Order: sequence, then C-alpha cells, then structure tokens
Amino acid sequence: MAMKLEYGRNGMRSFVTATLVAAVFSCTAFAGTVDWDQAMIRGTTPGGKIFFEPGEEMVFTLTLEGVKEPLPADTYFVDWERRGDDGLVEKGRLPLPLPKNGLVVKTEKPGFVCLEANVVTKDGKRVPKNHRWEKRVFFQGGAGVRPNEIPMATEPADYDAFWAACLKELDAVPMNAELKPVACKDKEVRLYAVRIPCSGPWPVTGYLTIPVKASKENRMPISANYRGASQDEQLPPEGGPHDRISMLINPNGYELGRGTEYVKNFFAEVSEKGYGYGMGPKGNARKETSYWKWCALRAIRYLQWIKSLPEWDGKELVISGGSQGDWQCYHAAAHVPGVTRMNGNGSWGGDWTGQAEHGRLRSTYRPTDWFPDMAYFDPVFAAKRITCPVNISFAGLGDYVSTPASLTLIYRNLKGPKQITYVQGSTHGWRPAGMQSQTVDGGWNAATKVLPTPPKDVPPGSAAPSCTNALNGKGVVSFGAAGRTSLVATGPVTQRTVFMVCRPRSGGAR
Repeated sequence: MAMKLEYGRNGMRSFVTATLVAAVFSCTAFAGTVDWDQAMIRGTTPGGKIFFEPGEEMVFTLTLEGVKEPLPADTYFVDWERRGDDGLVEKGRLPLPLPKNGLVVKTEKPGFVCLEANVVTKDGKRVPKNHRWEKRVFFQGGAGVRPNEIPMATEPADYDAFWAACLKELDAVPMNAELKPVACKDKEVRLYAVRIPCSGPWPVTGYLTIPVKASKENRMPISANYRGASQDEQLPPEGGPHDRISMLINPNGYELGRGTEYVKNFFAEVSEKGYGYGMGPKGNARKETSYWKWCALRAIRYLQWIKSLPEWDGKELVISGGSQGDWQCYHAAAHVPGVTRMNGNGSWGGDWTGQAEHGRLRSTYRPTDWFPDMAYFDPVFAAKRITCPVNISFAGLGDYVSTPASLTLIYRNLKGPKQITYVQGSTHGWRPAGMQSQTVDGGWNAATKVLPTPPKDVPPGSAAPSCTNALNGKGVVSFGAAGRTSLVATGPVTQRTVFMVCRPRSGGAR
C-alpha cells in the first residue's frame, strides 16, 4: 500500500512518497482493561543505521511493548507524522493491533527526518500514561542524510568584537565572592553556598564542595558543573567527591536558601509578561539587553573564579552540563582558557540561527520570535572557539528541544578532539533503555583514553576493540578535516557493540 502526498512550499511544488512496508508491530493480548503505564513504542532501523543517502529509504520497524491486556479491534490506532529539515510533512494512521506493517520515509536533502508515532483512540486522543515528562505511548526518533553537508548558518561578522567587549565589561567587576559555610552530612568535604559578582543584574550562585584534605599543599582537580534549565530551587547537596573540588551553579543567579516562594517570584520578575525567562521579544531584540548575554557571562565568570581557588592543582579543569547547562559550557569553554575536558549532554539553544536562515525544524523550547542579534548566543558559533576535548554524550534523534541537526553542527565546528553519540527513539525527557545508538569519534578516545561505556545489558569486557583505519573525510559519518579518524559504534544496543569504519561512498567525498 502506498500513498502519494503533495505539498507546496515557497511557490514550488514538492512531492514525497511514503510507503508502508513489511515490518513487525507486535502486541500481546490478554483479558482485561488496557494499562498503558508500562507501554512504549520501540522504533528501529536495520542494523541501527542512522545516516542515509539522499532519496534512500529509511525503514523504521515499530514494536509496541509493555502491554499485557487485549487490544480490541478497531479501538486503538497509531497516528504517525513524518517531518523534516526539508520542510516536508506526511501524516497517516495505522490500526492496532497490526500483524505486519511498518514505515518507510526518505529525504532528498542533507539534514534530519523526525518520525513520531502515538497510540490513540478512534477519536484521535492519545492514550494516557503516567510519566513525568511524556504522558503518552509513543515513538519519536529519526535519521539523517549526509550530516557533513548540512548547511551552516552565517556567523555575525563582529562576533568576536562583541564578545571582547562583553569580557571587558566582565573584567570591570571584581571577583569578590561570598562563601557561606553550609552544614553537610558528608564530613569528608566542606560545603559552601557561593555568590560571585558578575556584570549584569544577577550574580553567579551555586554550591561548592572542597575535600577536607585539600589544601595549598595538597591541591586537587576541579569538576565545574552547570545545572540545566529549572525553575525549582537549587538545594545544597548532601556531599561531594573526596578526590576533587566540585561545584554546581544554576543558570539564573538567584539567591540561594531563600525558599520556593522567593524562587517563584524571581522567575516572574525576570520574565517578560506571557513568556518564560529569556523568551520574550523585548529582551531578545538587542544583544546588549538579552537575558542570554548575562547567562553566558555568568558561565564565564564562574570558571574565572573557580580557577582562582588555592586548592586547585592548576592542571585539570573538567566542565560538564546538560541542556541549558551545556549551553553555558560552550560559552565558557570558548572564552576561558585552561579547560581540559568538556562533557555535554543534549546541548540546548543551538542552531536557532540556522533554523531561521535555512528553515530547519525548530526547537520546541526557544523564543518564538527570531531576531538577528540572537545569533551571538548560538553555541554552534561558540564551538568554533573551543579546542579542548568535547564529548557530546547524548544527541537524541527524537529530541526537538535540542535538535539533532543543531548538535551535529556543533560537533562539526569543534576544533579539538570530539565525540558524539546519537540515540534512536529518545527525546529531551524520554530516554528509554535499550535503544539503538551510534557513536562517532573524532579523536576523543585517543585524546582522553576513554572508550564509550558498553550498554548495561552487555557483559563487562565484551565490547569489541575499536578500529584504527582513517576515513580521510570520505565516510558517510566522518566529520571534520580529512585525515581525522572517525569510528562508528553501530547496531542495536542489545547486541555486542561493534566499532566499524563506514564504507566510503563511490566517487569519493562530496
């Protein structure tokens, strides 16, 4: 069965064909009311393949899991939608249970395709599920075409001049930090609530732990961590590592220890009416007044200050963050020397510029309005200034808070050793175990001597050794300069993880 859908875009007519092909959509039937709380749809591609050629069929096998009760005929369905960076959209409905039906999609352009499938009732309502983030039974994943050819957005000509002026503004503010001791259950560390002055309306705030045995004579490495977006109060930790200095800041700079009502009022005051913090058009219209300018400068000031601690060994400074915290990591690493390693996870805020310029799928959590001045805060451009090893440990192929295209472009722009792991069927807040994944290594393993962690269901020591052949820039998933070794971990994570070099395309690199 095939259907042909026709779309118009920018005065041009585009065509896309979706073909339903044989696959497995399994459902187990028992008597009783259907309980959806343990249910999910797993989506896979043959061999865990993630990257394809233009026009090549992307075959998705969908399997309904976790349902023990019967699924009566003509009652439950799967509504699916294919959308992509090419601007095309397809939609359809499949009945449940299905003996053998699956989906094939494709795209002609470099970029990503997102496939979403939700279990619904006959009237189109999604079946409810008890989950903090995703209250639905669904699959959301995708695949890409020629990631090295996804067009970059245009960087502002005065990008460096703008940030030089920002750093000069920051240098005018003394680093007279306030450290307030906080009671801690862990007697092996000293815990402090820290407030660091910063340019802009708010300081840097977070909690610091220093091992009791650390001193000027017994110096230790630093782990500087950035909290993701949250409007919940940051609470003090119960302890910290005993072999390193560790600190976690929040992105916003509110005062610590003031309670939930204070934090609630803080976010109301810093947000434009009708918008979340940093999302309003008034502030984002000009880079000088943007919330994100101050947020990036807090990230920078944090590293400037923590490097001044007398207990630091002056050698190892590892920074880590997820989502909006990872966004701060990129701006900090781009402007503060001495970072030895960066660990990122689903970096938020990337490629807003490219989404406006090239019409790629937009992040679902970003300012609604686009202004050119927002480009100065795009981590895709900050990445070009980073030379330390960077590990992007999670790029969800269904994550459209932090889109896979944005993370791919960040990865391409990084100047030092790097690594990125794409995960099928995972969103920003939904990351089920056992999903197919694929890791692209651009020198991270050699630089840090850290191999990807085998999946939980793989016995220790069973992961195959990595290959050492260079792709010379010609492999399907080889990024960056020619000659950089790129390794790919491929296949379902329920199987043994295998590293292989992708077969070069005929005719060489394009």
